[in-house]
Amino acid sequence: MEKTIPFGLPLDETFDIGSKTGSSVDDRDYQVPFTFTGKLNKLTISVEPPKLTPDDEKKLRDAQRAAQDAK
Repeated sequence: MEKTIPFGLPLDETFDIGSKTGSSVDDRDYQVPFTFTGKLNKLTISVEPPKLTPDDEKKLRDAQRAAQDAK
């Protein structure tokens, strides 16, 4: 896809609410204090342009070129 991130995401990555069933969290560091049992009436996701440093922009361009060269 033309307008997407230049690397893959795991297929099991999900939008879980109140639980995390996709990629694991290290249970030695974090214990969920409770399970969310409420109801969400509205969810707003705001997608904004990333704030990249010049070094990040160079890495992104390099990754895009490498992906094009691999075709």
